[in-house]
Amino acid sequence: MENKVQIIDNKLIVTPQGINKLTSMKGKLEFPFTHILGATIDEGILDESKGLKGPGTAIPGYWAGTFTKNGEKTFYNIKRSNKPVVIQLQHEYYTRLILGVENPNQLVDTINNNI
Repeated sequence: MENKVQIIDNKLIVTPQGINKLTSMKGKLEFPFTHILGATIDEGILDESKGLKGPGTAIPGYWAGTFTKNGEKTFYNIKRSNKPVVIQLQHEYYTRLILGVENPNQLVDTINNNI
């Protein structure tokens, strides 16, 4: 599991786990629910161009950190073997998060039911 995701006090808290803290260059990300537009599962997103990396890691089958494409910043922390959870944000440094989590369908439902 790359990420632990919690909902506490109307905030979405993403904590990269283990070595992923180093490779993603982030210890924790927090977002108020008023800045979350929604969540989906997008199995094809990992085949798209990620843009420019920095800071972060990009090796075949694993992406972690900040990637910039068309002026938008996306935080990735996912392996190709995971089902990608895409969380759309507004009024934040990142436009979206692309995460690998233990129960992706459950996380998407939980986020969408809380916004």
